[in-house]
Amino acid sequence: MYKLIFTSKALKSLKAIPKSDASKILEKLEELSINPDATRNVKRLHSHPIAVFRLRIGDYRILFDKEDALRIIEVIDLGHRKHIYE
Repeated sequence: MYKLIFTSKALKSLKAIPKSDASKILEKLEELSINPDATRNVKRLHSHPIAVFRLRIGDYRILFDKEDALRIIEVIDLGHRKHIYE
């Protein structure tokens, strides 16, 4: 199992999302922490300067990086798909 770490930007974005969507996002992040390689809707990003992966949950995207050696997933940012890649 991987440990989830949230940046301050990710926590601020999570608080701004409606509670019903935020609970779905947290559920999917728990699934991701259990087995990140088997999770669907994860894609490696090539052009984003900070994030390495993105997880798609409905209209929301979660940008994260994972460190396999330390078993850590760092959630960098999350938000609506219209605004997350800006």
